Amino acid sequence: MVSLKLQVILLIGSLLCFILLINFIRKYRLELKYSMLWFVITIISIVLSVFPTILNGIAGLMGIELPVNALFLLTFLGLIMIILSLTLELSKSTMKIKELSQDVGILKHELEKIKDQLAKKQV
Repeated sequence: MVSLKLQVILLIGSLLCFILLINFIRKYRLELKYSMLWFVITIISIVLSVFPTILNGIAGLMGIELPVNALFLLTFLGLIMIILSLTLELSKSTMKIKELSQDVGILKHELEKIKDQLAKKQV
């Protein structure tokens, strides 16, 4: 059984995270597409803190003796999901930066050729 103290701490922490997420989105510090996974995890945390019997059932299904240990495992798995999604976004951004750098290099090269042609015409 999850203690009442842990339920209250989890509920307060989850609600604070939810408020922070909304505030970050409202102030354009976080894009909505990146925050969806955070919202899902926060809502799951709120539901688990309000209805701890769900956590008891999850612990029973997973063969975990204490629901608190199941909570830690679920938290760990949630963080792994967030890290994976951020890694994917970082990889996409890295590829885009590489392509843009190559495009800038090509444009600089073409600009130098045009400058050389104009200099030859003026002489």
